[in-house]
Amino acid sequence: MPKPKRTNMPDWLQFVVAELTKPPYFMNQEAESPVSQAYAPNTTASGNSAHTSKSATASAAKPRAQRERERDRHTSATDNLDTVRRQPANATRSHRNSDIPERVLDQYEWKIAHTERVPGALKVTLQDGRHFAVKETDIPAKRVWFIHRALNWAKKQGFSRFAPFYFTKAKSPVFVYEGKTYYATSWIDGQNANFASAEHVAQTAYTLAQFHEATKGFSSEKFTPDDVYDLFGLMQQRNRDLRRMIIRADAKRDPDEFDRLLVTLKPALLDDSAECLQILQSRECVEFLESDRRNAGLCHLDVTPGNCLYTPDHHVALIDFDLSTFAPRALDIAHLLRRSFQTTDWDGHFAYACFLHFDSVRSIPKAEYKLVEALLRFPYLPWRLAHTRYNYYASQEQLDDLQQYALQADRRKAFLSSLAEQIRDLSVEAKS
Repeated sequence: MPKPKRTNMPDWLQFVVAELTKPPYFMNQEAESPVSQAYAPNTTASGNSAHTSKSATASAAKPRAQRERERDRHTSATDNLDTVRRQPANATRSHRNSDIPERVLDQYEWKIAHTERVPGALKVTLQDGRHFAVKETDIPAKRVWFIHRALNWAKKQGFSRFAPFYFTKAKSPVFVYEGKTYYATSWIDGQNANFASAEHVAQTAYTLAQFHEATKGFSSEKFTPDDVYDLFGLMQQRNRDLRRMIIRADAKRDPDEFDRLLVTLKPALLDDSAECLQILQSRECVEFLESDRRNAGLCHLDVTPGNCLYTPDHHVALIDFDLSTFAPRALDIAHLLRRSFQTTDWDGHFAYACFLHFDSVRSIPKAEYKLVEALLRFPYLPWRLAHTRYNYYASQEQLDDLQQYALQADRRKAFLSSLAEQIRDLSVEAKS
């Protein structure tokens, strides 16, 4: 793995240089898909435009439940990115709830009994009783083919907890119509995973670990998305983004409550971010990532409750692999834990359930624990809330979530201190 790029410039000077060299917003009017930019390094979100403001107004008028679903989709898509291209506030990476054209449904050998719009998809029921999900996606057709081939590979290795693609009459897992991409998968009966349930967290961890392990050795000559192994570069970009937003909040002449709270949290946020980078630069973490990259598996990278379905047989099945690519599984571990901790007030029992079930598939070595610690130390929630607020739209929920983060600060600090102490005490490396 290439060594992370470093610079001798202090952070404040890097910020000044970035601001001076950033193009004006009107040179980047056309927002690119977050998926197409998902692994492009050093992208920079520019300022708001009138188009963004108009979208923000529309978003604020939506019911809270709908805004939360869109927020989850937006943030899961950006969770593993350096930063996000500017886009309308109500735009998301995920499948939209738009009507699926009849032309798309006609591509399949189906005798349809009825259809039903569900969040993110169209549920199709056939006359023979089978069910399918038809979805519109922002990813290109070649990436759908990549995912299909990867899942077929994983299935041959024994992994079956996913919704397989259903082919069109033309024997393709994807159909492009009027510039939009569609695909169909089998329907999985189940409920969205509850990350406040230790059982659901445990089963989600086990399925994610199995997916990662089952995709090792897979390769695709026709198309392979960029991997996500430069964790230092990714987190360094987030750190710079966080600093810029804190400076922005602090410089406001008429700061609101969110601005003031963000500035109040500044010392702790920057300390945590610096600690994250320090861990990622450690020799053992760099060497582990280099070794892991040589035998990489795929990570899901979109670990949300809606993409992890708890089934009647008490397992978790994965859907929506649009962001999947080769990456260290620490990203999926940290993403699952972070979402669980936010709803359980950093209850360590959930970490135990998660680690135990990842470890049961492949032992977690000390360096991998350190990677997870680094990713959890970064103040992801404040970064994400501020990033959304200052680049897309403002909402009361953002303030509520930041206040909740502040209330959980002591519990979060106690857990991370305990985790770091236990990692230091590990003397025997597990085999990777």
